[in-house]
Amino acid sequence: MKEIVYIELGDTVLENHLRGQAQSEIQQPGQVGCRGIALEVDNMATAVNYPDVTGIAMAQGYIDTGNSFRGDKETTDGLIIELRQWK
Repeated sequence: MKEIVYIELGDTVLENHLRGQAQSEIQQPGQVGCRGIALEVDNMATAVNYPDVTGIAMAQGYIDTGNSFRGDKETTDGLIIELRQWK
């Protein structure tokens, strides 16, 4: 990874990672992409049940990491959505 840039928009923070690209991942000029997104949630138990409405299933159940709860969802397009609830 080359660098991390944080962009604050209101009460939302975007964390952008700039990394070198593997030759097989090179896209068309001007094309951008996203591998994943992380969202902070107020209540992990509620957020875990939300996929029942959207059709987005949990990729793995949420875990207690000590200072937070963390879980991953995966869209049908393969985009990873990380959920995080801080204690």
